[in-house]
Amino acid sequence: MRWPSFRRTLPLASKVLFGLAGALALLSFLVVRSEVDRARRAQAATGARTNVVVAAHDLSAGSRLGPDDIRSVEMPLVFTPPAAVASADGAIGQVTDGPVASGEVLVTTRLATSAFGPSVAPGNVVVTVGFASVPAGLSTADRVDAFATYAGARPYTTLIGEDIHILSIAAGTAAFDGPDATSVTLDVDPETARQLLQAAATATLGLAARAPVTETSSVSASPTPGVMPPPG
Repeated sequence: MRWPSFRRTLPLASKVLFGLAGALALLSFLVVRSEVDRARRAQAATGARTNVVVAAHDLSAGSRLGPDDIRSVEMPLVFTPPAAVASADGAIGQVTDGPVASGEVLVTTRLATSAFGPSVAPGNVVVTVGFASVPAGLSTADRVDAFATYAGARPYTTLIGEDIHILSIAAGTAAFDGPDATSVTLDVDPETARQLLQAAATATLGLAARAPVTETSSVSASPTPGVMPPPG
């Protein structure tokens, strides 16, 4: 007795398709392998690689760098510019001295550290003025009030700034203030800065140190006995 055959013969078209799929798979494997080999050869040709910090987006001149402004990438050492920043810690907090394009490698020669950035209150400005009278032992840990004394037929003293943060103190001659002035750098609001610079041109300036828990304001003006200060 002859048993029926369960073997099915594939049509010629199916055999052709299977053969073509196998050939394409082999071709794809060879192409990928070729690209990998080419990448390896290119990497070997460029030598060692290193990490650098680049701008995450376009930066304007004077930008203070934060974590969102930078990113770390790897590039061939042979293409790395001199003085390239290698880590985020070396960039965060720095200030750009010119425009930086997105993706541009940051270099230390185009970055600077602000001497006042971490110390100045938001919205304030830094001003250096010469003071003829400064309390002995005054330091940057003290808070001060600033006074201007105007001479003439009707001399008077007026308060021009209070509870001021001192950034630095250096003896020396300041413009308008004479040879005995002590240069004091202050952290003040723009209006107080204007008043200080204006008073420095026409008056004698002095500082008064405040107690650590001073709650009351200094007297706004102290006229000389028997003389009223000019209006305004």
